[in-house]
Amino acid sequence: MRIETFFDFCSGIGGGRLGLEKCGLKCVGYADTSRLSSTTYNLMHNTTGETNYGNIKRIKSEKLPHFDLLICGFPCQSFSVIGTKKGLDDSRGELINYVAKILKDTKPTCFILENVKGLVNHNKGQTLKTILALLDKSGYRVDYKVLDSWDYGVPQSRKRIYFIGVRKALVKSLKKYKWPEPIERPQLVKYLTFKNIIRGTEIPYLRNYLNNRINQGKYTIEDLASFDNTIIDTRMNDLRLFTNRCPTLRSQRDGLLYSRDGILYELSGEDALLLQGFPVELVKKVTGIVSERHILMQAGNAMTVTTIENIGKSLLSFLEVIK
Repeated sequence: MRIETFFDFCSGIGGGRLGLEKCGLKCVGYADTSRLSSTTYNLMHNTTGETNYGNIKRIKSEKLPHFDLLICGFPCQSFSVIGTKKGLDDSRGELINYVAKILKDTKPTCFILENVKGLVNHNKGQTLKTILALLDKSGYRVDYKVLDSWDYGVPQSRKRIYFIGVRKALVKSLKKYKWPEPIERPQLVKYLTFKNIIRGTEIPYLRNYLNNRINQGKYTIEDLASFDNTIIDTRMNDLRLFTNRCPTLRSQRDGLLYSRDGILYELSGEDALLLQGFPVELVKKVTGIVSERHILMQAGNAMTVTTIENIGKSLLSFLEVIK
C-alpha cells in the first residue's frame, strides 16, 4: 500500500514534517496556533500553496485537503511531570479528542502521534487506556512505544511515547509492525556550535550558583570548564553532568552549559535545533531572524526529526506489504 501525503497538526516548527519529508512524503497543510512558531515554520519549510488551519478545535474536517497520514504532537503540558498533570481534564489534553474526530472524519490510511513519557503512567495508566480506546473507536489499530531520541541519530536523551495507527479496514492487526531498531549514537561535539561564550561578567553568577547551599563543594568553575564532551545542567539547584549527550530539551529550560579547551559556553538556539535533528541549512534560515530565546523555546517543544524519520520508515515498510 502506497502513501504519499501527510497533514501536520500541532505543527510547531515542523520537526515531524521534516522527518516525514525525509521518508519521501509530501505535506499538504499544517495547523498551529502559535504565531511565533508559524513564523519559524515558514522560514524553514517550503509552504507554498499550503494553509495554516490554525486551532485544531475549530477545524472543519470537510475543509481539509486529502492526506494519507496524520501526524500530531498533541500538547503535552497536562501530562508532563513538570506540568499541571490534569491530563484530559486540561483544555490542552482535550485536543486528543479533536485529533480522534479528524481521524474518524477524514479516514487517512495511518497516523503518528507523539507525547511525553509521563502519559504512560498518568492517572495510574487510565489516561493512556482512555486515549487508546478513543483511537480504536475512531477506526484504527493502534500500537505505542516509548523511544529515546538518543537511539535515533541525535545526542539528546529525549524519551517520548509514540503511537502509530492504521485503519482497521486495511489491517487485521499490527503484530507484524516493527518499531525502528536503535542506531549508532553520534558524538555530541558534532552538534555544538561553540558560539555563546560565557564571559567574565557572567562568572560571578555562576560562582554564586556553585557556592550555594546545595552545590557547595561539588565543582569549581575550573572543573566545569575542564569537562569536554559533556553537557553541564545548572537548572535551578539540580547540577548534573551528561557525557556525550544532552538532557531533554524543554521550552523553559535554561542553564545548559558545555566547554572546550577550558572555555565555557552556554547552549545556543542553533545548538538546540541541531540536537533536535534539524540540518544546518535550515538552522541558518532562522538564525538572526528569530530571537535566540524563542528558538530555544521552540526547539524544546519540537519533535525530534530523526526519530520521526525512523518511525516513518518503519511504518512505510509495514504498509508496503499490505495488499
